[in-house]
Amino acid sequence: MPCEIIVADQREIEGREKIAAKVAELQVTAALLVAGMTSVGSFDAGRADTYAEVIETNILGFTDLLARLIAIFREQPFESSVIAVSSLAGETSVPFQAVYGASKAYVSTLMRALSVELAGTGVSVGSFAPGGIDTDMAALSDLKWGRLGLMDVDRCAAHAVHALVYRQSFAIPGMGNQLTYLASRVLPRSLVNRIAALPYRRP
Repeated sequence: MPCEIIVADQREIEGREKIAAKVAELQVTAALLVAGMTSVGSFDAGRADTYAEVIETNILGFTDLLARLIAIFREQPFESSVIAVSSLAGETSVPFQAVYGASKAYVSTLMRALSVELAGTGVSVGSFAPGGIDTDMAALSDLKWGRLGLMDVDRCAAHAVHALVYRQSFAIPGMGNQLTYLASRVLPRSLVNRIAALPYRRP
């Protein structure tokens, strides 16, 4: 199957325009929105520039690109699907990655709302919420236990593609992550927040 690579920065409007134009040209039927970045450490005014980058990538750029893709998909005469990668961090809260977690909560909430708005249009949207994944971003998170408990990248990607193909509105990969999500729904929020901070080295 042929593959086209588009070099673009999601934070820049020119990059988003470039991606959307290629999607329209190729008559794409599915999109898996994965771009994201994080900031690790105590919340601090000295990190303002980094927080701005996280917000520009995970919220502002994401929202604009998503809107462009949905507009294109709604004009096409065939069904299409969009899955946005959120995170378990967006379903609870993550001390020491607070801005990242908040940005992923935005993604999850937006996709839930749009799944209702777009019902019956032929465009399905959903969010995919993994826990820790064995990536370079996880390596930068300074976790106490290293790679322990992190999901293999290929396994996680397979779950994401499954969610996209089967047009799921919300998907969590792996039994461990699913149990973590369920526990976060029933345990006191204050306890969940403290537990979420355990893997991180305190500054």
